[in-house]
Amino acid sequence: MDGRRVAPALAAALVMVTGLAGCGHETNRAGEGEASASAAASPRPSPSRTQESPAPEVVAPTGPATAPGRDTVTRPQQVFSGKELEKVLLPDSTFGRRLQRGDEHAMPFESTHEQRRQRWQFCLGGDEDPAWLGPATYRGAEAVAHTLRVIGNEGEAVAVQRLVSLPVASARDHMRVEQDIMRHCPSFSSDMEAGSAQEEYAVEPLEELGDEAYLVIHKIRYEGDVRTEYSAHIRVGGVLASVIGVAGMADREDTVRWAAQLARETGSALYGAGQG
Repeated sequence: MDGRRVAPALAAALVMVTGLAGCGHETNRAGEGEASASAAASPRPSPSRTQESPAPEVVAPTGPATAPGRDTVTRPQQVFSGKELEKVLLPDSTFGRRLQRGDEHAMPFESTHEQRRQRWQFCLGGDEDPAWLGPATYRGAEAVAHTLRVIGNEGEAVAVQRLVSLPVASARDHMRVEQDIMRHCPSFSSDMEAGSAQEEYAVEPLEELGDEAYLVIHKIRYEGDVRTEYSAHIRVGGVLASVIGVAGMADREDTVRWAAQLARETGSALYGAGQG
C-alpha cells in the first residue's frame, strides 16, 4: 500500500463501477484511503449461480435516520483495531436481497498533509500548498466493505461502508478538515484516461446523527453524462462511520438511513448498547 491517492474525490474510484471512466484514478487503501469500489470489477459469484436465478435486488432501508452520540462515554484516547471495526460492518442483506460481499479489508489508517495534497491536486493548481489541507497527521485503524449486485459474471457496487477509529480529538479534527477541503474545492476538472471530468462537491449538515454528521453530494460530469453520488459521514465518539450510496443504486435518503444504521451498530457494539 503506497499511501498515495491521485483521485481528488471521495467517491472517484466508484466511477469505474458506474461507467463514467475506466482508469486514471489511483486508490489509496492504507492511508488517506476513502473507500474504493474497484473490487466490484472482480465479483465473486457463487459457482452455482445461473442466469435463471432470481436477480439481486436493492431494498430501501426502513430504519430511522437517527443515531445516538457517544462522546459522553468514550475514552478520549481509545482506538479500536481494524478487526474490531470489521466485526461491526453491516451484512450485505442490509442493502437488499441476494447481494454479495465484494472487497473487504481491515488495516491501519493514516492521513497526512501530503496525502491530502496528492488526493486533491486537481483542485490546488500548480505547487499551491494551502493551509486548509490541514497540517496534522491522523493515525488509527479502518475497515471497509463493498456490497455488490452480481448477475452472471457481471458485478457493480451498491454501497461502500467504512469505519475509521481515531482518538476522539483526532476524529473530530479530521472530520472538520475533510469538510473544509470540500468547501474550498466545490468545482474543478480532473484528468482521466479518456479526457477530463468536471467534479462538483456540496456539503450539508445532518441532524440527530451521532455526535456530528454531514452529507456529501458529489457530481461528476463526463462526456455529457452526469452522475450524482451521496455519502453520509457520522462521528460516533472516536469512530467515523460512512456509507457511499453508488449512483443509480441508492439515493440520498437510502444513503443517510444506511449510514444511520451503521452508526447505531457502531455505538452499540463498540461503546455498549445501554450507554450514551
